[in-house]
Amino acid sequence: MQEELRKAHKLHDEARGLVGNVLKDVKIGRAIDIDAFDQLADGMVDSVLRNHNALACLGRIREKDNYLLEHSINLAVLMGIFAKSLQIDRDTMHQAVVGAMLHDIGKVMVPDHVLHKPGKLSDDEFAVMRQHVVFSRELLKQTPGVGELTIKVAAQHHERIDGSGYPDGLHDCDICREGKMCAIADVYDAITADRVYHKGLPPTMALKKLLEWSGTHLDEKLVHRFIRSMGIYPVGTLVKLKSGKLAVVLEKSDSDQRSPVVKVIYHATSKRYLPVEIIDLSKPSVQDEIERAVDADKWNIRLNDFLG
Repeated sequence: MQEELRKAHKLHDEARGLVGNVLKDVKIGRAIDIDAFDQLADGMVDSVLRNHNALACLGRIREKDNYLLEHSINLAVLMGIFAKSLQIDRDTMHQAVVGAMLHDIGKVMVPDHVLHKPGKLSDDEFAVMRQHVVFSRELLKQTPGVGELTIKVAAQHHERIDGSGYPDGLHDCDICREGKMCAIADVYDAITADRVYHKGLPPTMALKKLLEWSGTHLDEKLVHRFIRSMGIYPVGTLVKLKSGKLAVVLEKSDSDQRSPVVKVIYHATSKRYLPVEIIDLSKPSVQDEIERAVDADKWNIRLNDFLG
């Protein structure tokens, strides 16, 4: 995990630079360098296949003022993890990751007063915002070397299986599998993110929300598969152990999702920080277990300080 984290940090930094630059370039009319995204996606796919927990950890470190940038990178990571869990072939996985990374590129063409409005959009403003998907689709269609599946992933991430989505109001059978996957991962990442006007939900609460929306808006079978890929306690979740200690989930266990690898940081009873200790709860020698997930804000704990 520690070795993969070092590699993941480099990848994550490269992604921030590349996505940040392309957002600026597209805004002034420059073409997307798809070769650079292909190389980055290859690195992400390799990292996910080796140990996806490393990139998942970095995906939980985010600042609300950089939502568009970080959401694009995090969605690519989530799509890679999701595709790995479904044992999707590498080429398909690659195209899905690129599509996720570029899914919101069209937002640079949305007027700033709409894109950065610190509050609920009016009906007219929301109609303008919805156009970002059309812009993304057209930008990718105009970019040589972009695969058809990559375009579909970007174009379908706001479609819903009951036809209530946009931009085309597609129904279940008209949405490709990877488009449905991207819709699930997109919702999950959006509702767990802190934004100027929205406090992100803890990962466990977000998974419950996905279940509520499955079968109507989101594909039910794929929602269950996504939850399985993330684990009962997703990476970055703050949990309370039966010992009274608070810990951050670092890695999910493939053998027992109730017993992940955690980083112990705080004692809830004595209300004091503890020397950091990494514990694999699945080991028979460990006499502790998770009691429940808890909200970091209620304990005034900044999780960014304990991830990565």
